[in-house]
Amino acid sequence: MSQTMTDRQFCKEVRTLKFRKEEYEFVCSFFIDKNGEEWTTTNLDEANINQVYNQYRVRHGIPFPAEIAHLRDYYEVSASMMSEILGFGTNQWRLYEDGMMPSESNARAIIAVRSKSIFLEYLEAAKDEIGERLYSRIKERVEKLPDYIRPSKPSETSGYVSYNSKKIAEAMKFFTKTLNGVFTTKMNKLLFYTDFLKYKHDGFGMTGLEYRAITYGPVPNGYGEVYTRAKGIEMEDYIYPNGTSGQLLTSLEAPDMSVFSDAEKDILSAVCRRFKDANAGEISEQSHQEKGWIECVENKKLIPYRYAFDISE
Repeated sequence: MSQTMTDRQFCKEVRTLKFRKEEYEFVCSFFIDKNGEEWTTTNLDEANINQVYNQYRVRHGIPFPAEIAHLRDYYEVSASMMSEILGFGTNQWRLYEDGMMPSESNARAIIAVRSKSIFLEYLEAAKDEIGERLYSRIKERVEKLPDYIRPSKPSETSGYVSYNSKKIAEAMKFFTKTLNGVFTTKMNKLLFYTDFLKYKHDGFGMTGLEYRAITYGPVPNGYGEVYTRAKGIEMEDYIYPNGTSGQLLTSLEAPDMSVFSDAEKDILSAVCRRFKDANAGEISEQSHQEKGWIECVENKKLIPYRYAFDISE
């Protein structure tokens, strides 16, 4: 029988989990039913374990899933072909893109092929397995590629994802189109809630933005540059009837929602519904209730994403 909202209580607490002989702290989210039994959902399990995986990847220099996918896109080969070239098991590369933790030896191989010359050495070694024709085609294409540019390094203050200018721009287009234009002061908070709610639900942020706690609430770090560089976004000065001014963000382009997962689309929509009628002052006031802002504002620090678990919904 499924649990109802009346016979379960959502809980969270800091716990320790041992992974590959090392201990990591994480915020465990779970339910307690009326009989005192703990239980979770698949999504909660993933959010819980991803917190541990994130710390392990940082400690040991293991590439994150998004970079593993980015690297394959750079070489323009299939996941199964990357597995074959590097000597991994069948479909292993795809599993790594989907979040499975690589062994340290396989992780070192992935790191090594950031170098085009080393990738070509692996390709040469796999020549007999993949066949002369395919080998020659891949080799010719790879030799013409520019050097690989690694995405920004994920960290606790970026939600453990790399900076993604495309997702930032498309999220902004979504909000400006849905809300008929958004002032920068409100956009700062919309993006903050989007990223932190994504982390709360999945253990990863969405855009890779860092957020700084300033007097008026959380803002994307260097938000002026973020907004001016966002493709398809227009920023114009707006004068209110009382003589004060603000900067209005608009876009003539429809957002490309294909860059978001279904879970990310749900969060964007939820944030939009929650704050569609809130003005900049009201959403700023709400952000002042968030623990992450309260504990970081004194020194205007970057807000670690671990505070996502305290975010109100």
